[in-house]
Amino acid sequence: MTFQDHDGSHIKGLLINFIHKEWPSLLKVPSFLVEFITPIIKATKGKSVKPFYSMPDYEAWKEDLGASASSWTIKYYKGLGTSTAEEGRDYFEHIALHKKDFVWADDKEDGEAIELAFSKKKISERKDWLTNYQPGTCLDQREKRIKYSDFINKELILFSMADLERSIPSMVDGFKPGQRKILFCSFKKNLVKESKVAQFIGYVSEHSAYHHGEQSLASTIIGMAQDFVGSNNINLLEPRGQFGTRNAGGKDAASARYIFTRLQPVTRLIFPKDDDVLLNYLNEDGQSIEPSWYMPIIPMVLVNGSEGIGTGWSTYVPNYNPKDIIANLKRLLNGETIVPMVPWYRGFKGSLKETSSKATGVTYTITGVIEEVADTKLKITELPVRRWTTDYKEFLESMCPIP
Repeated sequence: MTFQDHDGSHIKGLLINFIHKEWPSLLKVPSFLVEFITPIIKATKGKSVKPFYSMPDYEAWKEDLGASASSWTIKYYKGLGTSTAEEGRDYFEHIALHKKDFVWADDKEDGEAIELAFSKKKISERKDWLTNYQPGTCLDQREKRIKYSDFINKELILFSMADLERSIPSMVDGFKPGQRKILFCSFKKNLVKESKVAQFIGYVSEHSAYHHGEQSLASTIIGMAQDFVGSNNINLLEPRGQFGTRNAGGKDAASARYIFTRLQPVTRLIFPKDDDVLLNYLNEDGQSIEPSWYMPIIPMVLVNGSEGIGTGWSTYVPNYNPKDIIANLKRLLNGETIVPMVPWYRGFKGSLKETSSKATGVTYTITGVIEEVADTKLKITELPVRRWTTDYKEFLESMCPIP
């Protein structure tokens, strides 16, 4: 019995994979594994209540109704705790509607499906699996028995697609969905005066249909405001208070209830207000939320870089100098050949040296600054990018013999 959202599907998949790895014969026992499902969405109109157990089912229903769907009240059930005691009793009173039995239909089909989703040897096949995903795919929740292959191909795949969407940034604006929601709410609120981060979190949750945890949102807001070496070349939010330091890679930031933020003046120059009307704004339950992507005047995915690991794919984009990027954009506009750029981190005093060039790209070695003061004393004034002071001290101490 897990949350009915994509993360709940992931938990089910991890459990299935664990049993398949350690005791595969157990999965072949009829109804050895049973799940209990709860609604992810409830639509209410007067005394009529329609529960939905997957987002594709809900989206299809909403599309069929068209404009009349707005007359229904929609409630999103983030987790099991969203249900009231009365709803909980109702689930168990109608247990036949909520209880589903997993069945092993075929050794080849079911076993290979689990391997496809989780095996390290199936990375290429997993990419093909996700590339061939068809929107609207979902389990038929009317079925009482679920084949393991159907769970993988019709439910777990929805988690994998959602995982990619929130882990791999858009090339257009350089944002992941959480960052885009924060920027949208910053513009909607006209965040030119400082606001407490904890209060802004509530605003983002309310105005952008954010369904994840407050702590995750706080970390994203803090990350967008950080300006120490190795973080953002251009921080779109302004840090007002302790937003973390290079000592711990930003993990030493103060609690969201103590710190404030606001839009950096340069942010609206990068994301011009005149472009807002050109954007494709998403809609959730009648509420207009953030656009599919923004259109910054310079590629922010290169300015601040990005890291992310999703299902089947990962990304690592280093930071580049905004001046170099602008110079290359002007060359493109003038029909000239662009100049190769070297990664650049604002405030970094060390060096970057190209060490090799491969078919997949160029490799760089990042070096800090070290000075020999005496025969037995070295002075380090700059660490390599994203080598944090606290971690490096622990590394040095681990090399020293215990007296």
